[in-house]
Amino acid sequence: MKGVSMGIHQSRRCMAYAAKAGGAAGSEDLILSVPVGAGGAIYGPDVVRVQRALNQIPAEYGGASPKLVEDGKVGKKTLAAISAFQKRHFGWSDGRVDVMGKTHAKLSSLLPGKIKRMTTAQQYLSQAQQCMLAAQAGLLSAGVELLSGGGLFGTHNLDLADKHFDIRKSASPAAALGQLGQVFAKMLGVFSKPGGLWGWMAFEAEPFTNPNFYAFTWWGGYYRSGQYAGWQRLDTVYLSAFYDQASDDNRIQTIVHELAHFVGPTGGDLIDDYAYGQYWDAKMKALSPYRKQHNAESIANYAFEARFGRAPV
Repeated sequence: MKGVSMGIHQSRRCMAYAAKAGGAAGSEDLILSVPVGAGGAIYGPDVVRVQRALNQIPAEYGGASPKLVEDGKVGKKTLAAISAFQKRHFGWSDGRVDVMGKTHAKLSSLLPGKIKRMTTAQQYLSQAQQCMLAAQAGLLSAGVELLSGGGLFGTHNLDLADKHFDIRKSASPAAALGQLGQVFAKMLGVFSKPGGLWGWMAFEAEPFTNPNFYAFTWWGGYYRSGQYAGWQRLDTVYLSAFYDQASDDNRIQTIVHELAHFVGPTGGDLIDDYAYGQYWDAKMKALSPYRKQHNAESIANYAFEARFGRAPV
């Protein structure tokens, strides 16, 4: 599955993401059946949908200003609004909204309900960052405990890392702790790396609704700045419709899980999805130390427990 977009399903399953053609009926997606604008439809209901979307999107995100007349006719003002939106987000313009193209996807991802999702999610991002910081500190302390044998303060941090990653069973426990520490360092680096869509802007609402997903991203998206696969930007973590219904714990854990895929390698020793659930679940317990240390769910579970002292519910 190298190069496949990975996403958390509502039943805690990751799988390749497949958007429904043109958007999902009954959702808040921008649904189109034909291209709109230059070289496309210049009359009809899809034109109205594009005009309405441009009117609904705030001006600071590239929405129409002044507002368009939603008359179903592509005139100079509608073409100019499409072009201005494209220049705002892509640095180019052709005045055309292709079905399932980059402009269609971006318009759909910035509709009011999608912006609301991201506004709500921002508080969970902050908590996810605290989990990453706690995990990074815990792994550093675990390394000290490993070298000292615990000393006066015991091996609490090493025991917690061992619970999730079988550190003591690794060929090189110190190297395993170091590798995991680098994963969390890169996660935190998402919020400090200059240029491109980083920090909170590395996250976006999915444009085309699949209600069975919490979130999805691309393996090694951290290293794929500005790259696309069809409409999907590879340096982005997309939050999906089901994220709106997830528990608070799952919203936090999901962000860490997806960032593990995002900052992992683009090939080779991928941070994959070998199993799901908590460390005591049979499939999780059966993983080898290597797989636990390269399993996004294990990484997210550890970070959550390092921060909150319990498993997510």
